[in-house]
Amino acid sequence: MPELEPTVLPITVAASHLRSCAAELAGASGTELGELVEAIEDLVAGQRLLSGALSRLADRVDAGRDDVLAAAPGPHVAALSEVLQAAAGAFGYSADALAESGPLVRGVSGFSGPNTRL
Repeated sequence: MPELEPTVLPITVAASHLRSCAAELAGASGTELGELVEAIEDLVAGQRLLSGALSRLADRVDAGRDDVLAAAPGPHVAALSEVLQAAAGAFGYSADALAESGPLVRGVSGFSGPNTRL
């Protein structure tokens, strides 16, 4: 069987998939404490990756200011870059805050049992 080449999803497909996954998490009917521990760790990692992605997008906007985005009004380009950087920071801070809950949820799970359904 031939080896499969790694695929790179277009940014719009990846973002749409992320939205679908977030909707699934938001609509989840229940979880066990043991699953919550894992979910929080994955969410923290995901938020850190999203922070980096938004920061890189802001860098691309900045890099295009005098080139591919030269026709766009300078203040609009600067504002877009600032918004992307602010969102990157917010995701990073959110990841930090959520990471702080790790010991708490593990402690609650230890007392109540990882199979306790919420």
